[in-house]
Amino acid sequence: MITFPVDDVAPATEPLPTEPVSGLFPDALAFGGDPSRPMLASDGVHPLLSAVAHAFIDHRPLVLSPDAVWLTIAAGVAQHLRLHADELRPQLVRHAGRKLMNVDHDGPMPIDAQSWQQIVEQWTKLLDGEVADAALFACDFSTSTEVERTAARVVLLDAYSPYFVYWLTCVCGIPSITLTGTVEDWRRIRARVDVIAGYGLERWCRSLRPILDQFTRAAAGDVDTAFWQAVYNPVYAYGGDVITGWVTRFYPYLAGNAPNPMLDLAIDEPRGRPGDGYDGPGITSRTVPAAMSRVTVRVNDRVTGDNRAVALHAGLVGVAQEADGALSPVAGWCLTPATIEIDDVVDRIVRDHETTPPAEINREATDPEILALYSRIGSASLFGGAWRLLPAVDTWWRLNVSEMAWVAGGEVYLLRVIDLADGRCIAAALDLGRSAAVAWVCCRVTAPPDGAGLAAPARALLDDPADVPVYGTSLAILLEAALDNGGDISHLEVGRLSDLPARRGR
Repeated sequence: MITFPVDDVAPATEPLPTEPVSGLFPDALAFGGDPSRPMLASDGVHPLLSAVAHAFIDHRPLVLSPDAVWLTIAAGVAQHLRLHADELRPQLVRHAGRKLMNVDHDGPMPIDAQSWQQIVEQWTKLLDGEVADAALFACDFSTSTEVERTAARVVLLDAYSPYFVYWLTCVCGIPSITLTGTVEDWRRIRARVDVIAGYGLERWCRSLRPILDQFTRAAAGDVDTAFWQAVYNPVYAYGGDVITGWVTRFYPYLAGNAPNPMLDLAIDEPRGRPGDGYDGPGITSRTVPAAMSRVTVRVNDRVTGDNRAVALHAGLVGVAQEADGALSPVAGWCLTPATIEIDDVVDRIVRDHETTPPAEINREATDPEILALYSRIGSASLFGGAWRLLPAVDTWWRLNVSEMAWVAGGEVYLLRVIDLADGRCIAAALDLGRSAAVAWVCCRVTAPPDGAGLAAPARALLDDPADVPVYGTSLAILLEAALDNGGDISHLEVGRLSDLPARRGR
């Protein structure tokens, strides 16, 4: 660790107002790190840039860790890989589509930080067996704690999310800058910059190399004060409307995925004189992406009997204020509920498969996901005809009567939605009093009955309910899993139809 003077200004003496970091994430199911740690109130600006801005404007000391700097760079790499997933695929992975990465967990889905740290580590190990550079993303510095290590792993998962889908299966069972770290920590970040240049990021790395060279020099005690004074604004741009300091070079993309114009300048530019009007390149704090890396995890929870989705968020979570008033961007991660949106799944079906235009259906009494599906698609053929989405008819009730099987003593009706090539169908198990799917199942039923209207005899279920797999309550998760795996949804099974009444009563 080293602390060195930068600008000849009097440090601020009054602390800024703070709040617990947990207050920044009120919906978090799990939180990495100390949830009571005080943070400055969120200003919507990326924490590294926010810390530099507050320190610069308010004359406050600044602390920068290898973890904070590397997580910012790694998040930029992840953003670039997502934006150029198709172009980089031959370089990064050896498979087509999105490969399933499953981790098993004994018991229901955990909501404690330690369990999720272990789960994320398991996904990282699986990914390490598939890609060549997983270690490149790691926070493995002398300053790194389990929080930073986990945050870096989530950034890695985010970077490769175009190529992999992450599943968790739950089964029954048991006035200064302080550079923390060592000189070697900063040398390792500098070496990684040369590696990430190979991902089509040479333009960005031209700016990062001299910056990380200065970090390494300063950590060794060789401080170029003029360089550190230019971290936020060059002296001639004080009070300007844009940020032109080298901190702007940590971000390859700005709002709307626009390339950062600062990367076209040499590291010592822009140049000018005090008092000169400046109309050259620069950025505003609002144009820098402040969102953390986010990975959606699909949970096959065989304990509670459903499939669901959660999201891991990781990166820099805020700006901490130390006892001496120093500010530092802080790493963290959290787990939140997530939703697989049916409209996003339908977009994939329309884009990649044969569909017919939608027909009018009754919109008053239907499962919301079924309604959303048939509002966009009349019928569809998936996987070369192996899956056939049946057309909806004019009204919900006619659809019910012509495509229903009655089971479970009248408590549950099966609405046939998709026919499979092997004679089975994907059906919604419905409680008509709830206007929502109780579960999605795969079964065989008899041919449609004669007659029409509500008096038509119910078709029969040919399978023993104990042999009928249940795939959870979400049509969006079911269809997404099918699209990701060529129609194979066996990994979604959470129970059997015979258990459904018991599960509904939990």
